[in-house]
Amino acid sequence: MNIQAVIFDLDNTLTHRDQSIVRYAQNFLQYYSSCLVEQVAPSVSLLEQTVHIIRRIDQGGYPKKEFLTHPSIAASVGYALTQELLWSKTPHLEELTHYWFQQFGLAAVAMQGAVELLQYLQGQQYKLAVISNGGHATRLKILEGLAFSHYFDEIISSELVGVSKPKPEIFLQTCQRLQVQPAQSLYIGDHPINDYAGATGAGLNAILLNGFHQDVEHIPHRIDSLQQVLDYL
Repeated sequence: MNIQAVIFDLDNTLTHRDQSIVRYAQNFLQYYSSCLVEQVAPSVSLLEQTVHIIRRIDQGGYPKKEFLTHPSIAASVGYALTQELLWSKTPHLEELTHYWFQQFGLAAVAMQGAVELLQYLQGQQYKLAVISNGGHATRLKILEGLAFSHYFDEIISSELVGVSKPKPEIFLQTCQRLQVQPAQSLYIGDHPINDYAGATGAGLNAILLNGFHQDVEHIPHRIDSLQQVLDYL
């Protein structure tokens, strides 16, 4: 395998989304502490309640329609927090939506081994890129929060190129921008369809990061940690 480019998914590949939710909730409660009422002898802490609300709506970045009260995760989370937490002064929904877009990415928690892997790959002069579904500004904010932006030659979002994973065009456009052939590229992601099937269907080599989705036993190339990416280079 003559790999010249290594391309990553973002959520649950370079960043651990659930750990990011916990950090976001901590920051959120600190920021709005003067507006919130702590329950007397609560059965669950305010942090646990907040994390539970966000997890229910976010669903690991793949929200279910029945839990979305608004067009975006941000607004749906904001609305749920206004309804389910005890407030002495309730912020406007627009404020909470804006807070998510500005602060969720900055609360990103890096996947274990991500920093060391990126440093190694950059040192070996591999071309590096991210392909992620979602708004481009949000993708950039997450990479800013991780302090990873400087590692990448290309940061590709579905909003930027107008097509989403698993469609092959988003993978092929990324390879074109990197000036490599699909067969010279290695893609790493956590989703069996959007990432593994999408990348291999476009002609890229691909490996799946275990631990975030079920029914992946049929996928031949799987790893349990990012350090194992080196075995495929």
